[in-house]
Amino acid sequence: MNLSELETIITKKKAERSLLIQQKKDMQARVEILKARSENYTKARWILSEVAKETQKGFQVKVESLVTSAIRAVFEERPFQFKLIFEQKRNKFECRPVVVEGENEFEPKDELGGGIIDIISFAFRVVLWHLENPRSRNLFVLDEPMKFVGKGDLLMRAGRMIKEISHRLGFQIIMVTHEPELAEIADKAWAVDHDGTKSRLRLIVGNKPETKVKRLVKRG
Repeated sequence: MNLSELETIITKKKAERSLLIQQKKDMQARVEILKARSENYTKARWILSEVAKETQKGFQVKVESLVTSAIRAVFEERPFQFKLIFEQKRNKFECRPVVVEGENEFEPKDELGGGIIDIISFAFRVVLWHLENPRSRNLFVLDEPMKFVGKGDLLMRAGRMIKEISHRLGFQIIMVTHEPELAEIADKAWAVDHDGTKSRLRLIVGNKPETKVKRLVKRG
């Protein structure tokens, strides 16, 4: 190898070295940018976590308060309290609804029957509507509500609970029911007769009702 060839090799290696030094600087700058982004992501995740916790608390308080009031309005003799239990499983938060009575904790769908599920379901619909932004139309259509609550006094309490909540929060209810106890608490109620050809409406609650509820409303 002569001197000229050696100088060419040295020049080439110097160029490669300069390129590698520049690439190292670029990579170091990239690493610093990624570190800064990582720190920002960590801070943002913490902020979002705190916001989620506060949102969760607000949602939890509203849900627990309204559902508990609805349940106690019907089951007056039992000091039920509705709770939302938030648990972290598989790196995700899960919500478990329970009903508490003293030291006892119940799974509503498995241990307390359909009546209390009817009440909880209605209360949840009201809470979700109340939290909407913008809020949808203040009208609820209920088809045979509280059908598992029972008859008589319990059903009358359930009807009064529905009416009280609707008046307090300012929404209208259109209800289809066979139960006189629910029809009687309405501001206005009509009975529907069908003769095989056409349906006929009769006002039974409201201004100048034509007849009593129990004579026109058939039980299911």
